[in-house]
Amino acid sequence: MLKELIKRCIDINSSYCPCLLADTNHCVYCSQLQGKEFCDCDWQGVCILYENFWQKKCIATNKISRVEEKTQFSIKEKLNEKTYIIEFTVSQELAERLDEVGAFVFLRNAEDEGCCCFPVGVMAIQKNIITVAVEIVGAKSARLFINDGNILVRGPYYNGMLGKPWIDNIKESNILLVAGGIGQAPASSVIHKLVENNNMITAILAPGKVGKIFVGEKLRKQGVLVYDVDSLRKTGFVLLKELLNDRKIDLVISAGPDSQHRGLINGLNDYGDNIPMAVTNNATMCCGEGICGSCQQMNHDNQMMKLCKMQVDFNQIMQN
Repeated sequence: MLKELIKRCIDINSSYCPCLLADTNHCVYCSQLQGKEFCDCDWQGVCILYENFWQKKCIATNKISRVEEKTQFSIKEKLNEKTYIIEFTVSQELAERLDEVGAFVFLRNAEDEGCCCFPVGVMAIQKNIITVAVEIVGAKSARLFINDGNILVRGPYYNGMLGKPWIDNIKESNILLVAGGIGQAPASSVIHKLVENNNMITAILAPGKVGKIFVGEKLRKQGVLVYDVDSLRKTGFVLLKELLNDRKIDLVISAGPDSQHRGLINGLNDYGDNIPMAVTNNATMCCGEGICGSCQQMNHDNQMMKLCKMQVDFNQIMQN
């Protein structure tokens, strides 16, 4: 039985903690680094307050920081007129640090300003070659393709999946993956961890707006039982209910838009069982460090969550 997901920072007690937020009393986890008088974090790891002030450990010194590397991408597959699977090389150190569930990077055209970067989830890593899927949805992503493939890659970042602790720790259990459209890309990287931990995985895949199922064969080769459907809304949710009635599911993973996450929550509520659900994090992100505030969303306790940093149960986030 999976434990309740506790709100926590994805970078807590890592080499990226304490971060810039701690210096200005905006830490997303430590109450005293939010300007409060007493500690109420109930954290049993290394104290962030101790690290930040008592040892004077600052992000500017003696710390591993995010890196930005210049590289060149090549198009591996064109999925449609606006969606491509691309790959590029990075340093071995960055590749190793990206080998995590929910890892993502920021990309931008090598000639553009820093404000032009946008987040992309890691689809696969082979040695120091990174594979991602990019959908052109605006000027930032469009500009990636106008400079002969020369790009800047910044990372690593890790909060691409909400419910990451569930995925990391579940073993020898029944998993149901639902992935649609561009959400198939991050789903592909999640499967590796689940297979490694001897889980039995069933996947429902839909083409979505991409118009193509592009990870089905890869998942089948990893031993996943894959169902291809034309539409999650029309046939996928019907199949979902059949699978829920047919077997005990320990964890559901939704990889796709927030509307898909909400639809699955409604379906699970109708089923009447409190099944945990991990989801792709679709929050708007510009900096990845909790500074700009573009990723903030309110939870049901009227607390503002910085979703580039915070691990939360998606079911607790208020619908916009």
